[in-house]
Parts: sequence; structure tokens; C-alpha cells
Amino acid sequence: MTPKFKLQPVLDYRQILEDQAKQDLARSLQQEADLLTRLTQEEQDLSELYRDLEEHQRDGIRCEYLLLFQNRISHKVETVARLVEDLERLRRQIDQKRLRLTEAGRDKKLLEKLKEKKRLEFEQESKRRDGIVLDEIAVQFHRR
Repeated sequence: MTPKFKLQPVLDYRQILEDQAKQDLARSLQQEADLLTRLTQEEQDLSELYRDLEEHQRDGIRCEYLLLFQNRISHKVETVARLVEDLERLRRQIDQKRLRLTEAGRDKKLLEKLKEKKRLEFEQESKRRDGIVLDEIAVQFHRR
């Protein structure tokens, strides 16, 4: 029989916190991947716009079409800049979430080590008691 670990509810809670931190980090990493995909697509669109503009300029382009190209390019540049800012903000959040996960894991690990230490102490005490009982039995048997 092993003793009931008095801090088991705290250990269970720490496990829940660690699991939540893992899920939170995973969600943020997925958001980062999605944002990178979107950023890559927007950058490709912007490059394509520049290529189209250059091609039209070589062939000759009317002023109103040039203005339309410039507006579309400006809009894409703003979109890319906004996505880059979002990505930087998200990466800072990811760093914070990694730190929280590390702390949650460390806190849980400390309690697990304490639980193991208490279990070993209990086993040693049980062996010591069993030894005393066996010694007493041996003494009683030897007296007869």
C-alpha cells in the first residue's frame, strides 16, 4: 500500500495548467503558420503586381491605369506591413507562451519529485517496520 500524496490535487492542477499551456502554444504556433502562409501569398501578389506594372510600362500604359496599379501596389504594401507587424506581435506572444509552458512544466516536475521522494520514504519506512517485525518473530521463535 502506498500513502496518499497530500498534494495530489495540487499536482493534478499543475498538470492541467501545463496541458492548457501546451494547447495555447499549439494554437499560437498554428496561427503563426497561417499568418506566414498569408504573408507569403501577399508578398507573391505584390511581386506579381510589380512585374505586371513593369511589363505594362514597357508596352506603354495610360495614366489612369498607372494610378490604378499604384493604388493596388500601395494597398498590398500596407497589407504586407500590417501582416509583418502582426507576425512580430504573435512571435512575442509565442515566446511568452513558451516561457509559461516551461514554468508550468517545472512547477509540475517539482511536485512529481516531491511525490516520488515521499513514496521512497514510505517504502523505506515500511521495510524498516517489516524488518523490526521479522526480527521480533525471529526472537520469539528462537526463545521457544
